[in-house]
Amino acid sequence: MAPGLFPPPPAALCAGLDALPAALETVLPLKAKHRDALPAGIRTLSGYLTVDREQLPRDYMSRAPLLAAYLHYFLPWNLYRQGRLLAGLGLDVRPGSRIVDLGAGPLTFGLALGLARPELRTRELEYLAIDRSETALRHGRSLFAALAPDAAWTVQTERKAAGSGRTPRADLLVAANLLNELDWQEPRRGRTADPEAETPHDRLVGRWDDQVAEAGAVLVIEPGTRSAARNLVRLREAALARGWRIAAPCPHAGECPMPGQRNRSWCHFNFAPDGAPGWLVDLGNRVRLPKDRASLAFLLLVRGDDPPVRVAGADGGPDRVRVMSEPFDLPSWRRGRYGCAERGLVLLEDDRGGRGPAPGSLLTVTWPDRPRRDPKSGALVVPRSR
Repeated sequence: MAPGLFPPPPAALCAGLDALPAALETVLPLKAKHRDALPAGIRTLSGYLTVDREQLPRDYMSRAPLLAAYLHYFLPWNLYRQGRLLAGLGLDVRPGSRIVDLGAGPLTFGLALGLARPELRTRELEYLAIDRSETALRHGRSLFAALAPDAAWTVQTERKAAGSGRTPRADLLVAANLLNELDWQEPRRGRTADPEAETPHDRLVGRWDDQVAEAGAVLVIEPGTRSAARNLVRLREAALARGWRIAAPCPHAGECPMPGQRNRSWCHFNFAPDGAPGWLVDLGNRVRLPKDRASLAFLLLVRGDDPPVRVAGADGGPDRVRVMSEPFDLPSWRRGRYGCAERGLVLLEDDRGGRGPAPGSLLTVTWPDRPRRDPKSGALVVPRSR
């Protein structure tokens, strides 16, 4: 079993990130005036992706200043985040599988998978990237050829909006940083509306039923925000109702104890950006967007008896706990970490001097004979020695 969902970045991922600036110089050379405008473009796009989300242009990947900002700053951070997750998940993608990447942009997920898991580059996989920006797809193909020239994959791109028209059936369907750009508002219902009527999340999972092979998988990766996590919880419920199984991160199929409703915590992971390339850290400091934490939320669903995508250490059970948080101080010189289990929210106690498990670790615990509850969160307390 992998030590956790977010191990240190593998050497191949670090090498790919170090080579990215030179590849960008070839794929998208910037004139002096455009390079001078890059910091302002990065800050503008950062605002669109966070506080000014409603103002984000639908075609931002086709606008030269915003595309340049994405490729030089947001793409490498997404490669870093997704790459660390993909290294920890240990996805075993069977040769001959078809990966369909919805809202692929400049092939971000394909690049992350190829860089973080170089052993998969030797397998004959079909990778189809779909996005409404032809420019982003074209640059992505060039970057993939530059950074993974040894890949045995068949790489194809298709310009269209995610979810429109028909696509080939996927063995692995990917939606990375896509769902947060969709409109999840439900139409207002009258008093006589059917409470059992389908929600947008039900309809999306219904489309997955048609888009994914009978023995297939769906991987959704989102920013680690409360709103994104709430959407993933609802998608999780809809998928379970339709017979899908959860491969990660949940160690159980029960009610989510971290749904992000009201003042409750939400399912996401934070981790220190150890091993991030120095040029990217320097760029973040120059544009006044330094990062001391990387964050994401995700959901991996599978169905069928023999899906072509498997994940290392995905076995759940009543004694399994997924560590969800970084450590925080508790009274009496103790430290705590929140976890998710079949029994609900868990508070793992540890000595302050101990290193303890990292976020994303999957533990086997022995439950106390007389469990107590944390008065603040209501979590079931488990001493780390158990």
